[in-house]
Amino acid sequence: MKVTIKDISRETGLSLATISKYLNNKKIQEKNRLRIEEAIAHLNYKPNRTAQVLRSRRTMTVAILVSDLGNYFWGTIISAVSQFFVNYNYTVITCSYSHDTQIERELLQDLIIRKIDGVIILLANLLDDRYRLLQAENIPVVALDQNPVAIGHPPVDCVVSDNYNGGALLARYLLKKGHQRVHILDPAYDSSPVAERIQGFRDVYEKAGIHSITYPESIRFSTNQDAINEGKRHFRQLMESKESPTAIFFTNYLSALGGLMEASTSGCSIPGDVSVVTFDDDPLFRSMYPPITSLAQNLSLIGETASRILYRRMQGDYSDFPLTRCVNVCFYERQSVRDLTLDVK
Repeated sequence: MKVTIKDISRETGLSLATISKYLNNKKIQEKNRLRIEEAIAHLNYKPNRTAQVLRSRRTMTVAILVSDLGNYFWGTIISAVSQFFVNYNYTVITCSYSHDTQIERELLQDLIIRKIDGVIILLANLLDDRYRLLQAENIPVVALDQNPVAIGHPPVDCVVSDNYNGGALLARYLLKKGHQRVHILDPAYDSSPVAERIQGFRDVYEKAGIHSITYPESIRFSTNQDAINEGKRHFRQLMESKESPTAIFFTNYLSALGGLMEASTSGCSIPGDVSVVTFDDDPLFRSMYPPITSLAQNLSLIGETASRILYRRMQGDYSDFPLTRCVNVCFYERQSVRDLTLDVK
């Protein structure tokens, strides 16, 4: 026998109006929300999705737009967003613009035509302000990774990692291990997270009176393989130079993959020939020998935080707009850094 909202009302002792508010994603008292969710689970209630959509005039659909589905790195964020919204009976669709800004614009226009309820977007770079297309149609949007408001673009809610303090933490670690000749590999064109990581790193060294930090020309991320190949090339050039560094700071996952692949191919010993640290962690970095000292972004928390903000905006709550949330990073010390202070004792 099919369970109805009348059954939930009898189970909880709450009115049909309160049950209806919950099912239509309207705000109710927290204690009532918990009672309703317990009853739904107990009775195995399945809402009539079509009726919900017709009543609320919503599509009950949100989208997450990422630069490249080929980069599994964003899979954790997508999973966190999907897990959050399934609890509110939303469908989550995932779109990729493959680092192509024209495709990004076309996808956004398609989402507008579909009358999507809300969008979480991984911006192409710091200059990307195409989220304005959504805002012009009153579609709530939350930006990830980049913070375009910092350079004067229109206000938008953002969720970012603590890139500056993460870069500074890695710098302090290398200094503690006696590394004064350090190379940064790679900066990325118009990427605020990478720029913040580099700034945090350099500030620590400059405060210590050390200015011998170098890095190559900026690169544009277009595809995963392009970024990996650039990491390979820069690592090779660096290790072939007359004054190679004692340590390398990889500013992102893709550059680290390229550099570490080149190290393996060329027979470069880590940390014997050069020490390495990387911003972004990966199962590969933990399982290779030696395992790589890394800073990990909390991708699940980034996805969950963005989802919570977007959900509130979709309910009409803009009381704290625009909001920027900075998610802490986590440091993992492994065996990829040689302690030079022991060499002089």
